[in-house]
Amino acid sequence: MVSSGPLKAPRCPLRALGPLSPVLNPVPILVLANKQDLPGAKDPQEIERLLGIAELGNTHLWHIQPACAITGEGLDEALENLYEMIHKQRRLSKTSKKKPR
Repeated sequence: MVSSGPLKAPRCPLRALGPLSPVLNPVPILVLANKQDLPGAKDPQEIERLLGIAELGNTHLWHIQPACAITGEGLDEALENLYEMIHKQRRLSKTSKKKPR
């Protein structure tokens, strides 16, 4: 979860972590852009840019969900998106493991 309130940059950009381990490649990434109720909250596109998520390319499924922890807004949608990403990743894993005969 990142605070999308009026900050200059998120506290932990993905690119600062270095290359993600190949073991984590199939793990979907869900970013909760919290504090959307505050003036000056960053939109998902700005969070995407600041975290460098687009730099992951097609190696990961990811989603940025605007949210407000106080009201719960966006949390149901976040969990639905996470479920869909996990389901999609499982389907992709199964099809990539099947070898042509």
